[in-house]
Amino acid sequence: MVAAWSWVTFWLIVHVLGVLLAFGPTFAFPFFGRLLEKHPENARFFVEGTEIIEKRLILPLGVVVALAGVGLIYTLHIPLWSTPWLIVALVLYASAYGYAVFVQLPTGSKLVRLLEGMPPGPPPPGTTGPPPEVQRLADKLKFGGMYLSGSVIVIAILMMWQPGKHVFG
Repeated sequence: MVAAWSWVTFWLIVHVLGVLLAFGPTFAFPFFGRLLEKHPENARFFVEGTEIIEKRLILPLGVVVALAGVGLIYTLHIPLWSTPWLIVALVLYASAYGYAVFVQLPTGSKLVRLLEGMPPGPPPPGTTGPPPEVQRLADKLKFGGMYLSGSVIVIAILMMWQPGKHVFG
């Protein structure tokens, strides 16, 4: 027997793969951040790398995820305004995406420009840490990353749990 292909199947595959490909790599960023504490001379490489990943992978696929989600809502005839968990997830998603575009990306770009102006190699002997502006931007990116990761986790839980939906059997 041949399984039938449907729009629901298409949108679901695009949606789930988009989520995995777009947001999965972001959960590795904190590990690289910890490595930077040991090897601060690699900060520019890391910040430029994460900026490229954000611009070329995360944000474009984030749009695909949203469009595939709308496709699922439409093809499954989900009554959006009577599905509170979905409304909450959509608001969280829009907020997180907006934060990524309007706060996280510009902050990363500022940090890249600042690091480009610094001399290459390890910090000079006797320094106790990065320059204050570098530390401020790095902290802003770190806490922004925690907010974005937390949003992805809460949205994923809402999508899987679907509070209020009663399925038995």
